[in-house]
Amino acid sequence: MLTHDRDKAIVLSVGRFGQLASSHVRSLLFADNASQTPLDRAFTRLLRDKYLVRIERKMIGGSGAGSGQYVYQLGPTGWELCGREGRYFPLRSVSYHALAVADAFVALNKAEQDQRLTIERYDVEDDAHRFIAGTRLTPDLFVRIGRPNKPSFALWIEVDLGTERQRQIADKLDRYWTAYQHATTAHLDVYPPVLFLVPDRLREEQIADTIRRQPAESHALFRVALQSNFPDILL
Repeated sequence: MLTHDRDKAIVLSVGRFGQLASSHVRSLLFADNASQTPLDRAFTRLLRDKYLVRIERKMIGGSGAGSGQYVYQLGPTGWELCGREGRYFPLRSVSYHALAVADAFVALNKAEQDQRLTIERYDVEDDAHRFIAGTRLTPDLFVRIGRPNKPSFALWIEVDLGTERQRQIADKLDRYWTAYQHATTAHLDVYPPVLFLVPDRLREEQIADTIRRQPAESHALFRVALQSNFPDILL
């Protein structure tokens, strides 16, 4: 049984994102602690009681996860706590895509801590997915953001690592555009625009070119930005 509220918050956060590096957890839940000790003790408890397991040591850098940090996912006890169905089945390797999605959310969370915006709602992966008129949409994040003295707005976010071919990106664009054409208020109050976060300028141009090949009336629905410029581009 978990006796610390933040221990439970750690497990639920790892369950929500699939995998988190230690720096993600620190940024999201321990930003008010100058010392690393409370976080280390929490991880020790959660590993001991199998709420979490370490996958392997993350050896390459990332905007939020850093290098040489441990990556965590749910253990069998955490699987039950999060209400997961079916047999416990852990991944055997680091999901760099899951960590990149977490990087994006950590950047948003940091902006909220700095009082530059407010995260009014967020959904990750499966919770963000939608079926509209038979079309399945699979954004990595859905966020509704408030800004000082400006209206709130919603956004679907696709975190791109440059691994998908142009045909796959075009298929995503087609599905978002098809859903937009058939969406009603029964599906969504307002249909959000779609932001692709990309790792570098070359990938930015590749996706921008794919968007330009779509119907002209769909172009305003999509936007591409560097991961390093997020969330400043929203402010």
